[in-house]
Amino acid sequence: MVNKDPQTMTKQDWQHCMERVKRRDKAAFAVVFHYFSPRLRQFAYKHVANEQVALELVQETMAAVWQKSHLFDGSKSALSTWVYTIARNLCFDLLRKQKGRELHLHAEDVWPGEFYPPDLVAHYSPEQDRLKQQVIKFLDTLPQAQQDVVRAVYLDELPHQQVADMFDIPLGTVKSRLRLAVEKLRHTMHLE
Repeated sequence: MVNKDPQTMTKQDWQHCMERVKRRDKAAFAVVFHYFSPRLRQFAYKHVANEQVALELVQETMAAVWQKSHLFDGSKSALSTWVYTIARNLCFDLLRKQKGRELHLHAEDVWPGEFYPPDLVAHYSPEQDRLKQQVIKFLDTLPQAQQDVVRAVYLDELPHQQVADMFDIPLGTVKSRLRLAVEKLRHTMHLE
């Protein structure tokens, strides 16, 4: 199993892998870590919009996977569901702690579509599709200018500079509209 390509592993393969992790098999954990880390980084980044914080959340998530591996029950959920649930809960905990404080958000950190290699995006997870569906559902709560930028950057996956050129606005304006849109969408989705 450890020699198998993680891209082709089935639910049962991951279950077997986690049984080995439960017995403290570091090689099996390395397979889990290397497969999920880049995906979790993207997932966390979409929630916290800060590269450094996203990396820390990945580390916390993978540490929890190792420490709480005995809690994984493959008959109840797929490994990816369990791992992403841990990551999501850590993200929400962090966002709750930061509520009322200034978030360490920077305009240039918000959804850089050109940052992630296409192969990571293509092999992402069902959570990515659900997040997109939520964005689409709440898109009309945004002002038109923010809707246009979110649609172009997030849904059409265009680079920020191309969006700036397309709407004939400065790059900073694209990033500011994204930042404001992300904050409003987060708030709106949280209320639902």
